[in-house]
Amino acid sequence: MKSTDPFFLHVNSFLERLRLELKSDRTISTYSNAILGFRRYVEVTLGMDVTKLTFDNISDDMVRNYLKHVMDSGLSMATRNIRLISIKEYIRFCSENDLSLLPLLIKVSKIKAKKVPVKKHNWISLNQVKLLLKQPSRNRTGIRDRFIMLMLFSTGMRLSELLDCRLNSMHLDGDEPFVFVVGKGNKPRTIPLTKETVENIVEYKRLFHRGSDKDEYLIFTERDGKKHRMSQDNVQRIVTKYAKQARLEDETFPDLHPHMLRHSYGAILYRSNMSKAEIAKLLGHTNESTTEIYVETDVDMIRSTLKSICDGGEEDIFKSLSPTDKAKLKGK
Repeated sequence: MKSTDPFFLHVNSFLERLRLELKSDRTISTYSNAILGFRRYVEVTLGMDVTKLTFDNISDDMVRNYLKHVMDSGLSMATRNIRLISIKEYIRFCSENDLSLLPLLIKVSKIKAKKVPVKKHNWISLNQVKLLLKQPSRNRTGIRDRFIMLMLFSTGMRLSELLDCRLNSMHLDGDEPFVFVVGKGNKPRTIPLTKETVENIVEYKRLFHRGSDKDEYLIFTERDGKKHRMSQDNVQRIVTKYAKQARLEDETFPDLHPHMLRHSYGAILYRSNMSKAEIAKLLGHTNESTTEIYVETDVDMIRSTLKSICDGGEEDIFKSLSPTDKAKLKGK
């Protein structure tokens, strides 16, 4: 890589690096779209030939003008920041093999991300979580769907982390059961599991993983007689479906996405007086300051301990099944 190389020459190598770092498909797509947006700006707005645009032609002022263009186009501040981060990381990647690119990296790195106002209600209350978990039917598909939503909420895992979990990620024996995940930046962490969550995992495994190899994906779809990692889009469809059903009973129920269940987990931990440092550790936040988003949660949110997040009783769909229904689901 040289400063005289075409600027966009190494994009594919950059995206491949992200894949090797176990970045999620959605993250890779975000970076790809951000760099593509910069290319269109150069080509359409600036009228430059992208095949002849070199690193020598790039300046911090060009990047600043591009970010202004992003905002003038009506895109959000968050999108502006994502575009900036993507360009920075691409230049950083290229500079690893060419020190002559360091001055450009230093200049671009000085461009600051803009503060994005915290969105309120980026979570749902504990009562709304319980309402959501009531929605799936008591059949095989419904139990799977409920289990996915329960795991997202009761562990605070990112969706990509949950979908990457395999059976051997679950450590259910012993006095302190936990799930082992690999988060952003390839950073491993363990998440404690409540007794109720463990009971749901055991029942789920009994229904869906009898005789499965321990390295099979916990959450899967079947194609051609084989189990495959479920896609993030599929989970989004599941969450959207039951959120719409819940809204029929609670008109305040928001449009839901999987990450909102993670935020809800963090919000309840915060309202349960858990320290920011502890929340950051559980959620895999690199910086403790990231937990500030939970300070903005509604002051009337139910205070609850971690144990009560997955309270059993009538909310536990496995326990509420009759012996006959359980036998049918287990194929007996």
